[in-house]
Amino acid sequence: MSFLRNLMPVAMANLLILPFVALAAESGGVSLGQTRVVFLSTDKAQTMTVKNTGSQTFLIQSRVQRSPDDTAPAPFIVTPPLFPLKSDSRQLLRIVSQEASLPADRESLFYITILAIPAKADKENAPVQLSMGVRFMLKLFYRPAGLVMDPEEKACSLRISRTPQGIRIDNPTPYFQTLAKLSLNRVAVNLNTEPDMLAPLSAQTYSSAGAVTSAEWQTITDYGGLSVQCQQTVSSIQETL
Repeated sequence: MSFLRNLMPVAMANLLILPFVALAAESGGVSLGQTRVVFLSTDKAQTMTVKNTGSQTFLIQSRVQRSPDDTAPAPFIVTPPLFPLKSDSRQLLRIVSQEASLPADRESLFYITILAIPAKADKENAPVQLSMGVRFMLKLFYRPAGLVMDPEEKACSLRISRTPQGIRIDNPTPYFQTLAKLSLNRVAVNLNTEPDMLAPLSAQTYSSAGAVTSAEWQTITDYGGLSVQCQQTVSSIQETL
């Protein structure tokens, strides 16, 4: 408990003053065992590992929220929600679903946020010092049972067409699809400035120069890797009101 008493003011100062680094893969010796979580409706719980390979102790705080900017309670809890992670150690986090009414015909998306704040080797009565922390943010996909499409087949099910507004990509599947690579006429699309994720049964429009006739893409799999290479000849459609 003395560790928590010394560290909590540092944690509060970081939360109020210092910007956290989102989507970091590793910082200060703290790393995660995966990049995403797929939670099946039949699962009682899912687990993930937080590891500290550094020489410093960290305070780890975890929660599930509805979006990167929406900290309202989500229908999942993480245990333990707050704990010290000593050097050269690891901790298993358990993600448990709460009773909630979520769509049964498509995936739902939530975000796991993990804050790692370093401890200071100060004496108990020493002045509090600020210390840079890091924030990890992972997607949690809630997947209902009985979806009609095999998740391994979803990547190449995207449909791409030309419209007066640009290149439209339709996702007719019940799964969220995250683009890892997208090329139009063999020219890579910058997915840092263009949308990289398509919600289930939705569409996104991408800007393009010239008449696009071909598209190639890969999506991110459930395990954080790349899907098979998909390609399609792009045709033109006339949108109606």
